[in-house]
Amino acid sequence: MTDTNARHSLRRNTLSIAGSVAMCMAFMGPATSVAFNTPPAAAGAGYALPLAVLLALIACLLVANTIAAFARKIPAAGFAYTFNTHGFGPAGGFISGWLLLLSYGMVAPMLLAAIGTYSSQFLAAVFHVHIAWQLMTLLFGLIVWGINALGISDSAKVAMVFLVLEVGVMLGLTLTILGKGGDHGLSLAPFSPTHSLGGTSGLGTGMLWGVLMFIGFESVATLGEEAKAAKRTVPVALFSAVIVIGTFYALTAYGAAIGYGPGHANAFAADASPWTTLAHRYWGVTWALMLTVIVGQFANFVSGSNSFVRVLFAMGREGILPKALGRTSRRQIPHIALGGYMLFSFAFTFLMGAKFGPLGVYSFAGTVLGLGMIIIYILISLAVIRFYRREHPSEFRWIRLGVLPVATAILMLLPIWGQIHPLPAWPNNLVPYLIVAWMVLGAGYLIFLRARRPALVSAMGHVFESDTEADTETAEETDRAPREADGRTPAAHRPDLQTGGTQ
Repeated sequence: MTDTNARHSLRRNTLSIAGSVAMCMAFMGPATSVAFNTPPAAAGAGYALPLAVLLALIACLLVANTIAAFARKIPAAGFAYTFNTHGFGPAGGFISGWLLLLSYGMVAPMLLAAIGTYSSQFLAAVFHVHIAWQLMTLLFGLIVWGINALGISDSAKVAMVFLVLEVGVMLGLTLTILGKGGDHGLSLAPFSPTHSLGGTSGLGTGMLWGVLMFIGFESVATLGEEAKAAKRTVPVALFSAVIVIGTFYALTAYGAAIGYGPGHANAFAADASPWTTLAHRYWGVTWALMLTVIVGQFANFVSGSNSFVRVLFAMGREGILPKALGRTSRRQIPHIALGGYMLFSFAFTFLMGAKFGPLGVYSFAGTVLGLGMIIIYILISLAVIRFYRREHPSEFRWIRLGVLPVATAILMLLPIWGQIHPLPAWPNNLVPYLIVAWMVLGAGYLIFLRARRPALVSAMGHVFESDTEADTETAEETDRAPREADGRTPAAHRPDLQTGGTQ
């Protein structure tokens, strides 16, 4: 690999299967999702929240099937941008990448606002120390910036430790509720659609926030260039994350509903902090839950920002965004994309927080992220059909790569309906219009690129693709190579010794 290419490529083969699973699970933010997404989800689905979450789990498993099918052929950092370029062509890939920029771009502002306000409240409630949320946001933001600057492997280790802590505590509270029989005994009533406060639309709203709980599982696809044996690692990590954390979500949703009981369904739907109420009722303390949520937000922040930075890097490398974003440091870290994203996130969080408060930032950014990603899931599901029919016809299977992707797209229409009918309160009611305006802007930019830089448009999604495939094949061959007695790979099987350079 030449020095020029090295400055535009990520460090290969540094992320194991365990690290990949930890990163996408951490991005899903189990504790954060349960604590913050339960109130808006329950406001729509009510006592039927577990059913809405179960529908979200099924939908995300179908999406995982689609992403895995792409990842087995295209292990690249661009995710939907690269995938849909192969499925729909340059225009479809660009529009998908453009929407991904808006959607994933909301991850850091959403979590900066959440961790700032929640940690500030924790210090005030437990230690009676009052520190402005803006200062806590700045502190945590700088810490995450520093961790991510160390590289994806170190980020994964941090994410894994915090992930275990947050899941353990939330699972402990849920099991306590179920062990005590909840408010009125255990039953399957929460899985009945008749208990949805808003009917079908209410289930759609609950499913929208349920899908938002899962968002991040697909992020492992953005790490394809850095994962070991990516064509195997990415699919395994995808399904592992969705099944394990999805089961956790369904169990906690059931625990929350049972904890309130059918006689208090309206109180459940109206409670702005139901898990705090449950922790106080069933544990007698709330500080443990607050600390757990902060831990979860931190892990979510580390993983989520890493994934978006890879998307910025991929689009900068191809010249769709400023070329500087596609450069890496000597340690092959996309430092310019990382720095630019963190500065944008600080500015967005503080400016919007001054108007709507930190929780307003979380709600608005989360709605943009959720609705945008659902549209992307639909686009990917349709793109994979065309991709395999056109480029890999001998491997096309009607059920797995035809029927299931179409079913995914149809099922994902339910949370979209729940978001737009009826429209949410200000400023979240602006989200659908924001997405439409963003897409119109993107279409205009694409027309400009086609007129001024047609060669760049025709090459979308393919820059450095051959290098990625070659590096992946080399890693797989190295994994299969015979080992010497001391466990090292013989020099004859080591590309770095053959070329006289280093990987």
